[in-house]
Amino acid sequence: RSRSFGSPPPTVPAEPYSAPARIDGTLLRRRRWRTSRTCWDRPGFPAAELLPGSAYPSPLSPSSPSAGRPSSCRRSPSPMPGSQAPRTIYVKTFGCSHNQSDSEYMSGQLSAFGYAITEEPEGADLWLINTCTVKNPSQSAMSTLISKCKTANKPLVVAGCVPQGSRDLKELEGISIIGVQQIDRVVEVVEETLKGHEVRLLSRKTLPSLDLPKVRKNKFIEILPINVGCLGACTYCKTKHARGHLGSYSIDSLVDRVKIVVSEGVREIWLSSEDTGAYGRDIGTNLPNLLNAIVAELPADRSTMLRIGMTNPPFILEHLNEIASVLRHPCVYTFLHVPVQSGSDAVLKGNES
Repeated sequence: RSRSFGSPPPTVPAEPYSAPARIDGTLLRRRRWRTSRTCWDRPGFPAAELLPGSAYPSPLSPSSPSAGRPSSCRRSPSPMPGSQAPRTIYVKTFGCSHNQSDSEYMSGQLSAFGYAITEEPEGADLWLINTCTVKNPSQSAMSTLISKCKTANKPLVVAGCVPQGSRDLKELEGISIIGVQQIDRVVEVVEETLKGHEVRLLSRKTLPSLDLPKVRKNKFIEILPINVGCLGACTYCKTKHARGHLGSYSIDSLVDRVKIVVSEGVREIWLSSEDTGAYGRDIGTNLPNLLNAIVAELPADRSTMLRIGMTNPPFILEHLNEIASVLRHPCVYTFLHVPVQSGSDAVLKGNES
């Protein structure tokens, strides 16, 4: 069982880390996060406050001044006297901007629950590796990092496309893994792993909420996933095995997220997915409709700019005129990432040799 919200942070077993027991994902209780624009109230921990113009949560100590804090931020009860310092989590991310956004959401949930995110792996209580399966160098680097973690006897959680698409890899034996659509349960996985359990959550479900707590790597850039998966079946690409079939967020949910991050002082919004051109085909809409709705919410003074992410050629070709019109907007970067080489038989055959 996972611990309740009010209990103190978990302790690491005294013995060297091992994973003697596997916990089926169905046994873990999903947490419900109560979020607002500026803070998350968590019983047993101080409220998390956003630094000016950013989405970085900053724990408020009992002595922190409350002057100037938004009225929506109400301090939760402080930790019990004598409680130990928060456990630290080292988060390492490989791969695309979508993966980076997933890591930011996982870091946000862990921070909101009382864990400290660190960039120093040696002193961390647990390592969280978010992996990429598209390029061999990224997967090789992941394998090296896993070996280092095991050598250091550190509890380890592996997330992302590698465990989702290749769950039976030898490197993942005895390790807790979390799938790309289970990132909203990262706190449960971390807690159970720190107790010495092996947890595997790989089932597919509804898309993770865009309103989860988030810690941005760059406080001025919001990476906004608009859809997951794709409609292709390319033999040379492993992404489909990891991210699955196309699943799009609604325009309303994306526009609501844009309004929030603009109010937080974000300077750039990066739309991210495995194929932005395919957006909406599963929910009866399309990319131009989304872009026009988002552009309408951007400040006229160009204080927040929009960047459109990677798109494969087939579906974007259906909307060239509409996309060109959006790219002329003063708040939109004149930028498209289109892997045109994937449409060349000669290039693909050359890569096989």
